[in-house]
Amino acid sequence: MNQFLTHVYGQEKLKRELKLLMENHRLPHTMIFYGDDGLGKTTAAFDFADFLTGASEKIWVEIKKIKSSKNEKLLENLKGDRVWYIRPMGMELKIDQFRAFMEEMASFDEKLRVCIIDDAQKMNQYAANSFLKTLEEPVENLYFILVTSDINTLLPTIVSRGERFPFFPLMENEFYYLVETEAEEFNFDGTVRKETAFKVSEGNPGVAKDLCGEKGMMQLDVAMRFWETVTTSSTAFSSLSAWTFKEREDFLVLLRWLIIIGRDLMIGAETTDDQLEKCMQWSDREKRLLKYWTDGRAIEALAVLQKAESACRRYISTKNIWDMILIQLQHIQKGDYILWNR
Repeated sequence: MNQFLTHVYGQEKLKRELKLLMENHRLPHTMIFYGDDGLGKTTAAFDFADFLTGASEKIWVEIKKIKSSKNEKLLENLKGDRVWYIRPMGMELKIDQFRAFMEEMASFDEKLRVCIIDDAQKMNQYAANSFLKTLEEPVENLYFILVTSDINTLLPTIVSRGERFPFFPLMENEFYYLVETEAEEFNFDGTVRKETAFKVSEGNPGVAKDLCGEKGMMQLDVAMRFWETVTTSSTAFSSLSAWTFKEREDFLVLLRWLIIIGRDLMIGAETTDDQLEKCMQWSDREKRLLKYWTDGRAIEALAVLQKAESACRRYISTKNIWDMILIQLQHIQKGDYILWNR
């Protein structure tokens, strides 16, 4: 197994566990790969599916075509019909997709097959119930890999029937090796060093790509201007409420930068340890804001932004999220501690 999961960086615990399960002939028929977005769960699922069905680089050509295609399909099949891929259509996984797969299952022979269900947390109720019925009547030589960034939203009965495999951020040396090996993929802005990318992303490669590319760095400047406006402008709400966001992904990147700067403000307001700051290039601008976010205000603001990020991932309207952020931060600055979860 020297060539085991060659497209997966880090995640050594996962690799050891999967190897051991195969060696002991105890590989579960339902596996759940879970963890934050950007840690390589889907890549690992494809890599493992490829390994189980006979490794071939051709699968990566097929995967590239699927990712670049704008056409939504109920199902995607790779390597003939050995690997199946189900991903959300629009905002959810639909029951029609699982019905289509069950129809295909009826013609499966004894060859080993793998079905990858991406963003499994987006199954609607009908799809989840349909999939659960499939798990209740397992098919020999068919393995499911569920990929999710929010395991807590999966049906407990589905989770209980699978074996969970957590994904973790990369260690510093693993992160640097990945960035150097896949330099073209990361395409960092010329002003970003890999050490900075590791620090702001906390070892999450996907987050590093989003935040530290040219587009992401532009959002950093926008995020800094937001904090300056909301802190010192008497017309902050009216001016910031006019901001609009065309793409949810761009909004999510901005939220991440707002959280990172908010964390710096919290650290600066509550401690004196400058080494914990992540946006060192904005240190002077951040320090001018600190006096406004003392007495726990930065902690409260950070909690609001983290709630907003979670809401964004659940496809709540970006306009509603944005307005709520502005309202909550205004209350916090005035000393009115009214959080979403209170």
